[in-house]
Amino acid sequence: MATYENNVDHDNLKRPDSLLFLRSIRAAIYRHKLWGSSWLFLLLLSAIPAMEVMGTIEKIVGNRYASADAARELHSTLSSPTVSFSEVFRQDHGAALTQMQSSVAFGGAALALVAILFGCFAAGGWLQITFEQPDRQTLRRFAFGGGRFFGRFVRVAIMTVLLLALVRWVLYGEPWKRLVYGWLMDIPKYDWNRLETLPSEQKYTYLMWTRDGLAAVGFAKVLAWAIYTRTRLVLRDSRSVIGAGIATWFTMLRHPIQTLRPLMLLLLVELLVVIGLLGWWNGTVESRFYADANGWHVLAFFGIAQLGVIWRQVTRGAYYHSAGRVSQALILPTDSKPDPWAKTIGGPGGPQYPIDDDGYHVTV
Repeated sequence: MATYENNVDHDNLKRPDSLLFLRSIRAAIYRHKLWGSSWLFLLLLSAIPAMEVMGTIEKIVGNRYASADAARELHSTLSSPTVSFSEVFRQDHGAALTQMQSSVAFGGAALALVAILFGCFAAGGWLQITFEQPDRQTLRRFAFGGGRFFGRFVRVAIMTVLLLALVRWVLYGEPWKRLVYGWLMDIPKYDWNRLETLPSEQKYTYLMWTRDGLAAVGFAKVLAWAIYTRTRLVLRDSRSVIGAGIATWFTMLRHPIQTLRPLMLLLLVELLVVIGLLGWWNGTVESRFYADANGWHVLAFFGIAQLGVIWRQVTRGAYYHSAGRVSQALILPTDSKPDPWAKTIGGPGGPQYPIDDDGYHVTV
C-alpha cells in the first residue's frame, strides 16, 4: 500500500514555525464531527459509574435531608474528603460509601482500559484525517484510520507504559538513590529514605523539586515520543513499532526544538484553558453553590466538566495535526531502489528498451 509521504513535496515543504500550534487548534476545531463523536463516546462511558453512584446516593439520602443540604453535603463528601462538614455524613453511611467506592473502583479500572484503547483508536483516526485531508465522509475515514492502525498503536501504548515505568524507577528508585544520594551528595546509605543528614530543610526541598521536575520532563518526553512514533507509523505505513520508536528518538534528538515546541505550546494552552479558565469558573460556581445550592449549580458543574472533556478531544486532534506537519517536514522520504524501467520505451505488456542504449537505436 502506498504511503502518505508519496504525496509530500519534501523539497518545497516549509519548516514548521512557532505558530503551528494555533493552526493545529484551528484545524482540530474545524473537525467538529470527530471531537464531538469522541466526546459522546466518553460521556456514555462515564455514565456507567455515574449511574451506580447516583443509585447508591438515592438509597442513602432518601427523604431524610432537605434537598439543598443534601446537595452541599454530598458535594463535600465526594469532592473534598478532608472537609469537616462531611464527617457526620461519612460516619453515618460509612459502610454503604465504602461498598460503593470499591465497586466503582473495580468497574472504573475496566472502563479506564476501554478509554485507553479508545485513545489508540482515536489517534489513528486523527492521523488518517491529518494526512488524507478528506472533504467528505470524515467520520468514515476517521473510523477507517482508527481500525487500520489500532493494533500498532496499542503496541505503542504498551511501550509507552513501560517507558513511563522506567522513568519512574530511575528517578524514584535505586538508580537515583545510588547516583545522587550516594555518589554526588555522599549521603549515608542508611539515610537514603529519610534524608535526615542533609544540612537544611531548604536543601531537601530543592532536591525534591529537582527530582519532580526531572520526572515531569521525562514523562513529557515519553508522551511526545509516543505521539511522533504513531505519526511515523502512519506516514511510512510501517508495521515495525520498535523500529519506528528508535527512529523517532533519533529524530527528536536531532530536532529537539522543532519537534517539542508545538507540543509544549499546545500543552500550555490546554492547561491554561482547563486549569485557568475552567478552574476559575468552577470555583466561582462552587462558592455560589455553598451559599445557595440549587439545580442550576449542579448543571453548571456538569457543563464545566464536559467542556473540559471536549477541549481535551480538540487538543488531541491538534497534537496529531502538529506532529503530522512536523514529521512531513523532518522525516526524509523512504530510501527505495531506483526503478529500472523509469527511462525506457516500449508498448504496455511488451519488451521495454532503455533510452540511449544500443537496443534503443536498433529498435529505432
